[in-house]
Amino acid sequence: MSVNQLQNLSATNSVGEWVAADFRLASVFTRHGIDFCCGGGQPVDQACAEHGIGLETLLHEAQVARMAVGSGEQYNQWAVDFLADYIVNQFHPYTREMLAQINQYADAVANAHGAAHPETVTIAALWRPLRATMTAHLRDEEERLFPYIKQLAQRPTASGATPLPAFGSAQALIAQMGAEHEEVGATLGEIARLSGGYAVPADGCNTYRALYGFLSEFEATTKKHIHLENNILFPKTVRLEQAQAGVGAD
Repeated sequence: MSVNQLQNLSATNSVGEWVAADFRLASVFTRHGIDFCCGGGQPVDQACAEHGIGLETLLHEAQVARMAVGSGEQYNQWAVDFLADYIVNQFHPYTREMLAQINQYADAVANAHGAAHPETVTIAALWRPLRATMTAHLRDEEERLFPYIKQLAQRPTASGATPLPAFGSAQALIAQMGAEHEEVGATLGEIARLSGGYAVPADGCNTYRALYGFLSEFEATTKKHIHLENNILFPKTVRLEQAQAGVGAD
């Protein structure tokens, strides 16, 4: 398979663009430790070079991944309002539930095992501000950004510009949300490092095992959540907003 078979993408396109073309490629990049969500702006050839992976090797693995059944939704072809609704329905309830549940488990494990495993105390401490940041972030999406995205989508460019929202512009709010994504990604990465890749120690209890299982699942789900926003929804929204603003500028 050549690079061009990946929907006219090249090795100089970003990792995020490759995964946006086919989400099944996320597993390939994850296997090699390449960030496709918060760090998804890095060109594929550069990512391969930094991680010591041959481009042909990556292309072969991408071909195998794209032949797999399922998980090949073409999110990049969805309308922005539909994708925004999908994100809210698919990820927001899960995220809120797991933020609370993991908080409870993290505190329990830190209290029971903190003396022998001090990293659990640090993980519990990291989780509290992460939970607050993500809770506020979801609320901003549901109450501010996503309703505006729907207004943009429902007013074709030819009909004129959508009035700017109270928060200024989608581009400004998206920049703030991108910074929050970076913060979340960094914290989840630090938790993964502290836990040794969610490796439960020999003396770990069932709650300990449940905590690390939840954390592993939450990290994977959140990476997909952030990818859909950073690499698909947000860029499309900014372009749509700019296109409509251009009409009004004449």
